[in-house]
Amino acid sequence: MARLFKKGSFQPFVVCIFFTSFAWVLPVFSDDVDSSNLITQENKLEFITSVGRAAIDSPEETSLARRRALEDALYLASLRGGAKVNGYSSVGTGTELTDNFVVRPTTKILDYAILKEVIKETHYEVTVKVAVGNSDRKSCRNNNLVNIVAYKPLLNLSPTTPAWLAPVLPKLYMAMLKSIEARSNVEITKAYDVALESKILKATDDQYDYTSLTTGRVRTNVGSFAYVPEIKMSIENKSGPVNTEKTLVLEITSSLYKGLTYNKTFSKSHRISLKLGNNSPWRTVNVLSRPNNTLIVEALLKSVNKHTKTLFSEFECQPLQADMKLDNKRNNLVVMLGKKHGLTLTSLAYTKGTNTPWVLFKIESLTNNTSVLKPLDPRRDISNLDGKMVEFLEVL
Repeated sequence: MARLFKKGSFQPFVVCIFFTSFAWVLPVFSDDVDSSNLITQENKLEFITSVGRAAIDSPEETSLARRRALEDALYLASLRGGAKVNGYSSVGTGTELTDNFVVRPTTKILDYAILKEVIKETHYEVTVKVAVGNSDRKSCRNNNLVNIVAYKPLLNLSPTTPAWLAPVLPKLYMAMLKSIEARSNVEITKAYDVALESKILKATDDQYDYTSLTTGRVRTNVGSFAYVPEIKMSIENKSGPVNTEKTLVLEITSSLYKGLTYNKTFSKSHRISLKLGNNSPWRTVNVLSRPNNTLIVEALLKSVNKHTKTLFSEFECQPLQADMKLDNKRNNLVVMLGKKHGLTLTSLAYTKGTNTPWVLFKIESLTNNTSVLKPLDPRRDISNLDGKMVEFLEVL
């Protein structure tokens, strides 16, 4: 290095370029996020059994006593779920000081079922099972089983990109699939030589389609997701007073589509920049600033692995949803989700209610791909729930 400085003003410039030639291996990794419905708050749901009582003033007021007993039971249950006590003092006309306390529940009644109601002499007694919690909170369920079908990627290499990077694009896609396979709660079906043609899949009846009957079509079922990444490579040139800085830009957008409908449900984008060197009047500077191809590929692989990890860490927080179908023969509600999607007999589901914020369901039975749901309140008319969407959660 001392010899370089002895030759004049050109050498310090070379030293500066020499050091910057190593800076490219630290890629600039930026987010372009389209991850609506990202869920991060913990959901607190608790079941409480409570008993309410009300006096029966006369035989004609039995229905009124029943309603008051029910209100009493629900209020006591909400207090047991959490309460906030506020106190204040007031001064009366005789200057006496009075302490006052106001008790307010901090949780909401999401749904309830009446377990028992009896008349005991002069009182009406109601026993209820109440679900209390916060209906505005949702939980990040990292133990969901995610089933995806990986379709053919969209690969794009700009004409200005060095030719030796062309075979790197499919390598990056295969590295992404390998990273996905390594996740314990993801099951992947590889169809990377088949393009996702959602319009054709939605319009085709496999029973009468020649391609479906002969070679078959790769479909994504309810509860599973079609995965299609788009990988682009391009070159950006930044001109300076003396030289032009060349940067490799890698843009990755991973999209996931709901099975059966193929509507996009989640998307995640990243942009990675890697310095490729400089174009200057001095050949020595150009050579010294040019990075090693192997190191470039290693940096790209590291970046796509980070992209995949971020993608599924956020996607696993998406709620598990399905539409309920009424089975008139068995008089029950069925959803096309089951053990394959991480559901167990302890899982709960809910939909928006009319008299309560939620209508809660428990799983009565389940198979690998289906679940039979039963409302928490067995007196509900399930015919009104046909076609409604339910969201699954876990009891903590």
